[in-house]
Amino acid sequence: MKQIFSYEGWYYRVFSFAADMIIVSFLFLVPAATIVLIGPALIALYQTIDQLYKEKEIPVWQRYSRTFLANLKRGFILEGIIVGYVAVTAAIIYGLMGITTYLGVFAVILSSLAGLFLTVFVLLFCLFSFSVKQTAQETAYAVLSSTANAIILLVIPVFIFILLNKINFFLFVCLGISGFAYLQVLFFNKVLAKEGDVNESH
Repeated sequence: MKQIFSYEGWYYRVFSFAADMIIVSFLFLVPAATIVLIGPALIALYQTIDQLYKEKEIPVWQRYSRTFLANLKRGFILEGIIVGYVAVTAAIIYGLMGITTYLGVFAVILSSLAGLFLTVFVLLFCLFSFSVKQTAQETAYAVLSSTANAIILLVIPVFIFILLNKINFFLFVCLGISGFAYLQVLFFNKVLAKEGDVNESH
C-alpha cells in the first residue's frame, strides 16, 4: 500500500499527470478566450506539453507563462497566418461553389488538404523555431510524403472532442485540450520525427 501511494507509485504519477494536464488546459483557455492572444497561447500549449512529454514532471505554471511571454511576437505572426489562411481557403472554396455545384467534390478535397496542411503547420511552428518559409516547406514535405500520418494528426483533436463531449463538455475543457495536444506531440515524436518526415534542427 505504501508503494502505491509513494512518490514513485503509480497513484501519485497518474494523478500528478492528470493535474498537470488540467492546469495546462486552463492556462491555455484564459488567454485563448480573448481571441487576440490565441497565437501565443497555442505556442505555449504545445511547448509546455512537449516538455511534459519529455521530462514527465515540470512546473507547468512557470513553463507555460515563460513560454507564453517569450513568444508573443511569434504567436501574433501565427495568428495572422491562421486567419489569412482560413480566409483565403474559404474564399477559394466559396468561389468554386459559386461557379458550379459540380465542383463540390473538388471543394471538399481542397478543404481537407487545407486542414491537413494547417494542422501540421501549426504543430511545427509551435514546437520549433523555424521561420515561416521553412515551416511551410517542412509542412509540405511532411504532408506530401506521409499523408496518412498528417491525417492522424488532424483526426486526433476531432476524435478527442467527439469522445469527451459525448461524456461531458466540461471534461473536454479540463482534459480534452491538453489531451489532444499531448497525443499529437506523442505521435509526432514517436512516428513523424523518427521517420525523418521533418528536419528537427532548430
